[in-house]
Amino acid sequence: MRVLVALLLLLAGAARAEKACFLSYAGFEEKVPHLDLDACPGGAAKPEEAFCRIALAGADVLIYEFREVDGEPCLAKVDRYGFNEFVARFGINYAKP
Repeated sequence: MRVLVALLLLLAGAARAEKACFLSYAGFEEKVPHLDLDACPGGAAKPEEAFCRIALAGADVLIYEFREVDGEPCLAKVDRYGFNEFVARFGINYAKP
């Protein structure tokens, strides 16, 4: 009986295990050169749902989208566009929210 209780307690502890982002914003902010954006390109993510950062890699534009998971911003998506493709799709300016 004691063994069964001990196993149940172990399983309950595993179920409450802390979750963490694969790539948190804190780690990203420190290591990845980028610029902050007031809004995500194309308006796909509302500011209250997510935030985006932009970086250039040669002739490519990288858009990093972060969403909150358990109170911590986590990298949720990365989109890559050729610079000319990015400008053709989103333009060279945007309306601040």
